[in-house]
Amino acid sequence: MQTRVKRRRFIRTALRCAGLSAFGAVMPPLARIANAQSDQSAIAARTLRGDLDQVSGAGGNVVLLRDPMGGVLVDSGSAETAAAVGGLVSARLDGVPLAHLFNTHWHPDHTGGNETLGRTGAAILAHENTRLWMSTEYYVDWQDRTYAPRPAAALPTRTFYSHEPQPLMLELGGERIEYGHLREAHTDGDIYVFFREHNVLATGGAVTAGVYPVLDYATGGWIGGLLDATDKLLAITNTDTLIVPGEGAAQPRSHLAAQREMLATVRSRVEDLMRKGRSADEMIAAGVTREFDSLFGANSERFIRNVYGGLWWQGRLGGSL
Repeated sequence: MQTRVKRRRFIRTALRCAGLSAFGAVMPPLARIANAQSDQSAIAARTLRGDLDQVSGAGGNVVLLRDPMGGVLVDSGSAETAAAVGGLVSARLDGVPLAHLFNTHWHPDHTGGNETLGRTGAAILAHENTRLWMSTEYYVDWQDRTYAPRPAAALPTRTFYSHEPQPLMLELGGERIEYGHLREAHTDGDIYVFFREHNVLATGGAVTAGVYPVLDYATGGWIGGLLDATDKLLAITNTDTLIVPGEGAAQPRSHLAAQREMLATVRSRVEDLMRKGRSADEMIAAGVTREFDSLFGANSERFIRNVYGGLWWQGRLGGSL
Protein backbone atom coordinates (compact mmCIF):
# COMPACT_ATOMS: atom_id res chain seq x y z
CA MET A 1 0.00 0.00 0.00
CA GLN A 2 2.82 2.41 0.81
CA THR A 3 4.26 1.93 -2.71
CA ARG A 4 0.92 2.89 -4.30
CA VAL A 5 0.63 5.92 -2.03
CA LYS A 6 4.17 7.08 -2.89
CA ARG A 7 3.46 6.68 -6.62
CA ARG A 8 0.28 8.78 -6.39
CA ARG A 9 2.15 11.43 -4.43
CA PHE A 10 4.97 11.54 -7.00
CA ILE A 11 2.50 12.02 -9.89
CA ARG A 12 0.54 14.73 -8.07
CA THR A 13 3.73 16.47 -7.04
CA ALA A 14 5.02 16.47 -10.65
CA LEU A 15 1.73 17.89 -11.93
CA ARG A 16 1.54 20.59 -9.26
CA CYS A 17 5.17 21.50 -8.71
CA ALA A 18 4.68 25.00 -10.11
CA GLY A 19 1.77 25.63 -7.75
CA LEU A 20 3.72 24.30 -4.78
CA SER A 21 6.67 26.56 -5.55
CA ALA A 22 4.38 29.57 -5.65
CA PHE A 23 2.69 28.48 -2.44
CA GLY A 24 6.02 28.16 -0.67
CA ALA A 25 7.21 31.51 -1.97
CA VAL A 26 4.43 33.52 -0.29
CA MET A 27 4.62 31.74 3.07
CA PRO A 28 7.23 32.72 5.69
CA PRO A 29 9.73 29.87 6.15
CA LEU A 30 8.83 27.81 9.21
CA ALA A 31 12.38 27.75 10.49
CA ARG A 32 12.56 31.55 10.51
CA ILE A 33 9.21 31.87 12.30
CA ALA A 34 9.90 29.17 14.89
CA ASN A 35 13.58 29.90 15.55
CA ALA A 36 15.18 26.55 14.87
CA GLN A 37 18.17 27.49 17.03
CA SER A 38 16.10 27.17 20.22
CA ASP A 39 16.64 24.31 22.64
CA GLN A 40 15.06 21.14 21.25
CA SER A 41 16.52 18.71 23.78
CA ALA A 42 13.09 17.73 25.16
CA ILE A 43 11.41 17.49 21.75
CA ALA A 44 11.68 14.23 19.83
CA ALA A 45 10.08 12.82 16.68
CA ARG A 46 9.35 9.13 16.20
CA THR A 47 8.14 7.70 12.91
CA LEU A 48 4.81 5.94 13.34
CA ARG A 49 4.23 4.65 9.82
CA GLY A 50 5.68 5.84 6.52
CA ASP A 51 5.93 9.63 6.52
CA LEU A 52 3.81 10.09 9.66
CA ASP A 53 5.59 11.12 12.86
CA GLN A 54 4.68 11.52 16.52
CA VAL A 55 6.39 14.47 18.21
CA SER A 56 6.71 14.11 21.99
CA GLY A 57 7.95 16.44 24.72
CA ALA A 58 5.76 19.34 23.58
CA GLY A 59 3.17 19.14 26.36
CA GLY A 60 0.54 17.22 24.41
CA ASN A 61 1.37 14.87 21.56
CA VAL A 62 1.88 16.41 18.13
CA VAL A 63 1.41 14.37 14.94
CA LEU A 64 3.16 15.41 11.73
CA LEU A 65 2.44 14.26 8.18
CA ARG A 66 5.34 14.93 5.82
CA ASP A 67 3.65 15.28 2.43
CA PRO A 68 5.25 16.93 -0.63
CA MET A 69 2.04 18.93 -1.12
CA GLY A 70 2.39 20.48 2.36
CA GLY A 71 2.90 19.38 5.93
CA VAL A 72 -0.01 18.62 8.26
CA LEU A 73 0.11 18.90 12.06
CA VAL A 74 -2.34 17.63 14.63
CA ASP A 75 -2.01 19.96 17.64
CA SER A 76 0.81 22.40 18.27
CA GLY A 77 1.96 21.62 21.82
CA SER A 78 2.49 24.19 24.55
CA ALA A 79 3.54 27.83 24.13
CA GLU A 80 6.78 27.09 25.98
CA THR A 81 7.84 24.50 23.39
CA ALA A 82 6.49 26.30 20.29
CA ALA A 83 9.87 27.46 18.99
CA ALA A 84 11.43 24.03 19.45
CA VAL A 85 8.49 22.29 17.80
CA GLY A 86 8.67 24.76 14.92
CA GLY A 87 12.36 24.05 14.44
CA LEU A 88 11.85 20.29 14.49
CA VAL A 89 8.89 20.45 12.11
CA SER A 90 10.89 22.66 9.74
CA ALA A 91 13.75 20.17 9.72
CA ARG A 92 11.40 17.20 9.18
CA LEU A 93 9.56 18.94 6.33
CA ASP A 94 12.85 19.92 4.67
CA GLY A 95 11.59 22.98 2.80
CA VAL A 96 7.98 21.87 2.30
CA PRO A 97 5.55 24.43 3.78
CA LEU A 98 3.19 23.65 6.64
CA ALA A 99 -0.27 23.67 5.05
CA HIS A 100 -2.70 22.59 7.78
CA LEU A 101 -2.80 22.52 11.58
CA PHE A 102 -5.61 20.67 13.38
CA ASN A 103 -6.56 21.51 16.97
CA THR A 104 -8.18 18.51 18.69
CA HIS A 105 -9.54 20.78 21.49
CA TRP A 106 -8.82 24.12 23.20
CA HIS A 107 -6.43 23.18 26.04
CA PRO A 108 -3.17 25.20 26.00
CA ASP A 109 -0.90 22.12 26.06
CA HIS A 110 -2.36 21.25 22.64
CA THR A 111 -2.88 24.73 21.15
CA GLY A 112 -0.09 26.76 22.76
CA GLY A 113 2.00 26.73 19.58
CA ASN A 114 -0.80 28.03 17.36
CA GLU A 115 0.38 31.62 17.32
CA THR A 116 3.91 30.63 16.30
CA LEU A 117 3.01 27.93 13.78
CA GLY A 118 0.02 29.82 12.40
CA ARG A 119 2.32 32.62 11.21
CA THR A 120 3.49 30.32 8.44
CA GLY A 121 0.13 30.77 6.73
CA ALA A 122 -1.12 27.29 7.65
CA ALA A 123 -4.88 26.92 7.98
CA ILE A 124 -5.87 26.10 11.58
CA LEU A 125 -8.79 23.64 11.63
CA ALA A 126 -10.95 22.94 14.68
CA HIS A 127 -14.49 22.56 15.96
CA GLU A 128 -16.28 25.88 16.43
CA ASN A 129 -16.55 25.29 20.19
CA THR A 130 -12.75 25.20 20.38
CA ARG A 131 -12.51 28.60 18.70
CA LEU A 132 -15.15 30.00 21.05
CA TRP A 133 -13.36 28.80 24.20
CA MET A 134 -10.06 30.16 22.92
CA SER A 135 -11.53 33.57 22.11
CA THR A 136 -13.22 34.38 25.43
CA GLU A 137 -12.43 34.72 29.14
CA TYR A 138 -13.85 31.99 31.35
CA TYR A 139 -13.38 30.36 34.72
CA VAL A 140 -12.67 26.64 35.20
CA ASP A 141 -13.83 25.82 38.72
CA TRP A 142 -12.13 22.47 39.17
CA GLN A 143 -8.78 24.14 38.41
CA ASP A 144 -9.70 27.42 40.16
CA ARG A 145 -8.26 29.16 37.13
CA THR A 146 -9.44 31.91 34.79
CA TYR A 147 -8.36 31.66 31.15
CA ALA A 148 -7.80 34.83 29.13
CA PRO A 149 -8.72 35.16 25.45
CA ARG A 150 -5.97 33.99 23.11
CA PRO A 151 -4.40 36.33 20.51
CA ALA A 152 -6.18 36.48 17.17
CA ALA A 153 -3.19 34.80 15.47
CA ALA A 154 -3.70 31.71 17.67
CA LEU A 155 -7.37 31.16 16.81
CA PRO A 156 -8.62 28.51 14.38
CA THR A 157 -9.23 29.91 10.91
CA ARG A 158 -11.50 27.11 9.65
CA THR A 159 -14.14 25.57 11.89
CA PHE A 160 -17.15 23.30 11.61
CA TYR A 161 -20.30 23.02 13.70
CA SER A 162 -22.39 20.52 15.65
CA HIS A 163 -22.25 16.76 15.60
CA GLU A 164 -21.73 16.07 11.91
CA PRO A 165 -23.54 12.89 10.73
CA GLN A 166 -20.68 12.18 8.32
CA PRO A 167 -16.95 12.76 8.85
CA LEU A 168 -15.25 15.61 7.03
CA MET A 169 -12.37 14.90 4.65
CA LEU A 170 -9.19 16.69 3.69
CA GLU A 171 -7.27 15.25 0.74
CA LEU A 172 -3.62 16.15 0.35
CA GLY A 173 -1.45 14.40 -2.20
CA GLY A 174 -2.15 10.71 -1.72
CA GLU A 175 -3.51 11.08 1.81
CA ARG A 176 -7.14 11.08 2.91
CA ILE A 177 -7.43 12.78 6.28
CA GLU A 178 -10.79 12.20 7.95
CA TYR A 179 -11.87 14.29 10.91
CA GLY A 180 -15.02 14.61 12.99
CA HIS A 181 -16.56 15.82 16.24
CA LEU A 182 -16.43 13.84 19.50
CA ARG A 183 -19.35 15.42 21.28
CA GLU A 184 -19.01 16.44 24.97
CA ALA A 185 -16.11 14.07 25.66
CA HIS A 186 -12.87 15.50 27.06
CA THR A 187 -14.37 18.95 26.21
CA ASP A 188 -17.32 19.90 24.00
CA GLY A 189 -15.02 20.73 21.07
CA ASP A 190 -13.02 17.50 20.75
CA ILE A 191 -12.23 16.15 17.31
CA TYR A 192 -10.41 13.09 16.01
CA VAL A 193 -8.08 13.15 12.99
CA PHE A 194 -7.77 9.86 11.08
CA PHE A 195 -4.96 9.37 8.55
CA ARG A 196 -6.69 6.72 6.49
CA GLU A 197 -3.78 5.70 4.23
CA HIS A 198 -1.57 5.08 7.28
CA ASN A 199 -4.40 3.75 9.48
CA VAL A 200 -3.32 6.07 12.30
CA LEU A 201 -5.85 7.88 14.49
CA ALA A 202 -4.95 11.02 16.50
CA THR A 203 -7.42 11.61 19.33
CA GLY A 204 -6.15 14.47 21.48
CA GLY A 205 -7.40 14.22 25.07
CA ALA A 206 -10.26 11.87 24.18
CA VAL A 207 -7.89 8.93 24.67
CA THR A 208 -5.26 8.67 27.41
CA ALA A 209 -2.46 6.21 28.12
CA GLY A 210 -0.96 5.72 31.58
CA VAL A 211 -3.22 8.35 33.15
CA TYR A 212 -6.95 8.70 33.65
CA PRO A 213 -8.79 11.00 31.24
CA VAL A 214 -9.35 14.63 32.16
CA LEU A 215 -13.08 15.29 32.08
CA ASP A 216 -13.21 19.07 31.72
CA TYR A 217 -16.85 19.50 32.68
CA ALA A 218 -16.45 23.30 32.85
CA THR A 219 -16.08 23.30 29.05
CA GLY A 220 -18.53 20.55 28.23
CA GLY A 221 -16.75 17.25 28.92
CA TRP A 222 -18.29 14.41 30.96
CA ILE A 223 -17.96 10.66 31.36
CA GLY A 224 -21.04 9.75 29.33
CA GLY A 225 -19.84 11.84 26.41
CA LEU A 226 -16.37 10.31 26.59
CA LEU A 227 -17.92 6.84 26.65
CA ASP A 228 -19.90 7.68 23.50
CA ALA A 229 -16.76 9.10 21.88
CA THR A 230 -14.83 5.92 22.67
CA ASP A 231 -17.59 3.85 21.06
CA LYS A 232 -17.40 6.06 17.97
CA LEU A 233 -13.63 5.60 17.72
CA LEU A 234 -14.00 1.83 18.11
CA ALA A 235 -16.56 1.83 15.28
CA ILE A 236 -14.35 3.67 12.75
CA THR A 237 -11.11 1.74 13.44
CA ASN A 238 -9.91 -1.82 12.92
CA THR A 239 -7.46 -4.19 14.59
CA ASP A 240 -4.50 -2.67 12.72
CA THR A 241 -5.26 0.96 13.62
CA LEU A 242 -2.61 2.77 15.64
CA ILE A 243 -4.02 5.21 18.21
CA VAL A 244 -2.12 8.37 19.20
CA PRO A 245 -3.46 9.56 22.60
CA GLY A 246 -3.26 13.09 24.01
CA GLU A 247 0.04 12.20 25.64
CA GLY A 248 2.20 9.11 25.92
CA ALA A 249 3.07 6.35 23.49
CA ALA A 250 0.89 5.28 20.56
CA GLN A 251 -1.46 2.43 21.42
CA PRO A 252 -3.10 -0.53 19.67
CA ARG A 253 -6.86 -0.46 19.12
CA SER A 254 -7.31 -2.82 22.08
CA HIS A 255 -6.54 0.17 24.31
CA LEU A 256 -9.80 1.78 23.18
CA ALA A 257 -11.68 -1.30 24.39
CA ALA A 258 -9.87 -1.09 27.73
CA GLN A 259 -10.77 2.60 28.05
CA ARG A 260 -14.40 1.81 27.26
CA GLU A 261 -14.58 -0.89 29.94
CA MET A 262 -13.08 1.47 32.51
CA LEU A 263 -15.45 4.33 31.67
CA ALA A 264 -18.57 2.14 31.72
CA THR A 265 -17.63 0.50 35.02
CA VAL A 266 -16.66 3.70 36.81
CA ARG A 267 -19.75 5.55 35.59
CA SER A 268 -22.01 2.80 36.90
CA ARG A 269 -20.30 2.75 40.30
CA VAL A 270 -20.28 6.54 40.71
CA GLU A 271 -23.95 6.86 39.74
CA ASP A 272 -24.90 4.13 42.19
CA LEU A 273 -23.06 5.88 45.02
CA MET A 274 -24.53 9.26 44.06
CA ARG A 275 -28.01 7.83 44.40
CA LYS A 276 -27.05 6.72 47.89
CA GLY A 277 -25.94 10.24 48.76
CA ARG A 278 -22.21 9.50 48.82
CA SER A 279 -19.66 12.27 48.31
CA ALA A 280 -16.70 12.28 45.94
CA ASP A 281 -14.39 11.69 48.92
CA GLU A 282 -16.37 8.59 49.82
CA MET A 283 -16.13 7.35 46.24
CA ILE A 284 -12.37 7.78 46.33
CA ALA A 285 -12.21 5.88 49.62
CA ALA A 286 -14.42 3.13 48.14
CA GLY A 287 -11.89 2.58 45.33
CA VAL A 288 -14.29 2.91 42.39
CA THR A 289 -11.33 2.74 39.96
CA ARG A 290 -9.38 0.03 41.81
CA GLU A 291 -8.89 -2.60 39.08
CA PHE A 292 -8.03 0.03 36.46
CA ASP A 293 -5.31 1.86 38.38
CA SER A 294 -2.54 -0.36 37.01
CA LEU A 295 -3.39 0.75 33.47
CA PHE A 296 -4.52 4.34 34.01
CA GLY A 297 -2.61 4.86 37.29
CA ALA A 298 -2.01 8.53 37.84
CA ASN A 299 -4.58 11.15 38.84
CA SER A 300 -7.40 8.75 39.85
CA GLU A 301 -8.62 11.17 42.55
CA ARG A 302 -8.90 14.04 40.06
CA PHE A 303 -10.67 11.72 37.63
CA ILE A 304 -13.25 10.59 40.21
CA ARG A 305 -13.95 14.16 41.31
CA ASN A 306 -14.46 15.22 37.70
CA VAL A 307 -16.72 12.24 36.98
CA TYR A 308 -18.80 13.27 39.99
CA GLY A 309 -18.75 16.97 39.12
CA GLY A 310 -19.51 16.33 35.48
CA LEU A 311 -22.58 14.23 36.23
CA TRP A 312 -23.98 17.04 38.38
CA TRP A 313 -22.90 19.77 35.95
CA GLN A 314 -24.46 18.05 32.95
CA GLY A 315 -27.54 16.89 34.84
CA ARG A 316 -27.04 13.48 33.22
CA LEU A 317 -27.39 11.12 36.18
CA GLY A 318 -29.41 8.16 34.96
CA GLY A 319 -32.56 7.33 36.90
CA SER A 320 -33.54 9.33 39.97
CA LEU A 321 -31.66 10.33 43.11
